[in-house]
Amino acid sequence: MPTRETPQQSTHQPTRPRRRALIVGSGISGLAAALTLHRAGWEPVIVERAPARRTGGYFVRFSGPGYSAAQRLGLLDALPSRLAPEGRGFEIDTSGKLTRGISFPAESGGTPLRILLRSDLERALYEEVFELVEIRYGVGPAAITQNRHEATVTLTDGSVETADLVIGADGIHSTVRSLVFGPEDLYRKDFDHVVAACIIDGELPGVRDGDTLIASAPGRSAWINTYTDGHPPVAFLLYRTPWPAAECRRKPAEALREAFGNFGGEIVPAMLDALDHSESVIFDQVSQIQINRWSQGRVVLLGDSAWCMTLYSGQGSGMGIAGAEVLARTLGEHDTVSAALGAWEKELRPLTAKYQKGAHRMQHFFMPVNRFGYTARRGLIRAMSTPVGGKLAKAIMR
Repeated sequence: MPTRETPQQSTHQPTRPRRRALIVGSGISGLAAALTLHRAGWEPVIVERAPARRTGGYFVRFSGPGYSAAQRLGLLDALPSRLAPEGRGFEIDTSGKLTRGISFPAESGGTPLRILLRSDLERALYEEVFELVEIRYGVGPAAITQNRHEATVTLTDGSVETADLVIGADGIHSTVRSLVFGPEDLYRKDFDHVVAACIIDGELPGVRDGDTLIASAPGRSAWINTYTDGHPPVAFLLYRTPWPAAECRRKPAEALREAFGNFGGEIVPAMLDALDHSESVIFDQVSQIQINRWSQGRVVLLGDSAWCMTLYSGQGSGMGIAGAEVLARTLGEHDTVSAALGAWEKELRPLTAKYQKGAHRMQHFFMPVNRFGYTARRGLIRAMSTPVGGKLAKAIMR
């Protein structure tokens, strides 16, 4: 009589359900979080209040932790170098006179320096995730509640999403931060500066593709970057005003013409003419976000919503990528979300504090605050444009 065999005990362990992350914001930080979490075995979903992908933005100096993170993530080959080897740098004074300016160093922050557009980074990240991650446009958070086990987000279209983690990667004016941590005014520290950025749709007289031009005066600065690959020139403009919040409610073309209209020569007036009919102008005050905690329960802030360091730091975009990479790693290293978020913040705080502090120093290089600063900056530029001054250029760009 055949005997019944006792089945062997299975050593297979039940597969742990994929943890779900709802990411608010499809900018650099949000896309980087989606990529790194997907690779770590999570199920990320992105919601974005804009109706479609946003492009444009000013140039970024990409180096340091963000560059290293992008290298580890395999993104560098998809990122162009917008700095033309034969490109020239010029300074423009209010009379329109051009003098030789500085060149960007080859290295900064311990890595190679690559000059990019923000849209270059967003495109590279988007192309990595768009087939892997659900992205819903035209919708954002209206309410967020949470308990020990999950967070629940009611969206502006009336739908409800639950997730193991909600990531607020929705920028300096973060809705997630306002809903969970309180009003923006509690955490936003303003400079008395306004910034505008746009693509210049038109020719700039006497400018060769690949040139970088900086038009400066006390309390004003316009940076114009041109490219050799057919991309139109990109400009960002900075100026001081005692009431930046009120200034940003004005029409950008009107405000910028008032701030820069007395520049002579041909280049700045041509730039202002192009601004008058530019389709998209970013126009906002310059601020940092300083908040003593980046997470509450199962909600965490990432990128500018947590630590906006301003464009003066040169590390905003890079730290969005680096922060996302560290977040995915620490979530894999710890048994609980709470422990992971604590370790993540402990690791990143020293870096973000360093770059925020450095931004206060670098603001004077981007825009001289007064006539003394303007004179000092011109002397510094002259020194840096000499062979001996090249070492100084490397130091100031760190």
